[in-house]
Amino acid sequence: MAYRPYFKHGIEQIQALVASSHGDLKALKVIQYELGFRDRPKARALKTEVDELVHRLSTGTAVHPSRPIPPPSPSHVMAPEPQDVQPPLMTPDRVSVECANCKTPNFVSTLEGIVQHLSCSACKSPYEAQFKYGVLRTTFQAAPITKSNNNATKWIFVGLVVLVIIALMAK
Repeated sequence: MAYRPYFKHGIEQIQALVASSHGDLKALKVIQYELGFRDRPKARALKTEVDELVHRLSTGTAVHPSRPIPPPSPSHVMAPEPQDVQPPLMTPDRVSVECANCKTPNFVSTLEGIVQHLSCSACKSPYEAQFKYGVLRTTFQAAPITKSNNNATKWIFVGLVVLVIIALMAK
């Protein structure tokens, strides 16, 4: 995951996202990834909570946002509680991507799962972009290596040869 959709969110906003995303494993994984970059005490505590939620959802243990789940006793097996369906996170129609070669910002559409073949608006470097599961991946091709322009040198040489020929004919 290179793209960080919650990079500019404060810890309070991320806490609200966690509270509204208790049953959404994909959203929690994106939040978990973002919290991995944060080192403040509140963020570390929230990351621990999100890690537990992701683990519970991954293993199929029911998660209810208002109360913690007690560990199952060996005498009986708990049936998982029905999970609330959460509305999907709103993604913008397009995002800005910085060109890897010339650092020019370019807009990319957030079309889910579609590989877009694009080029930079300034240096025309080709790149691919794919928005999948809330994460934008871009792959830029290396900057083209330009050959030295020998045409100017060739024309100068041709001009000198012509001048020498004209000088020899004038004698």
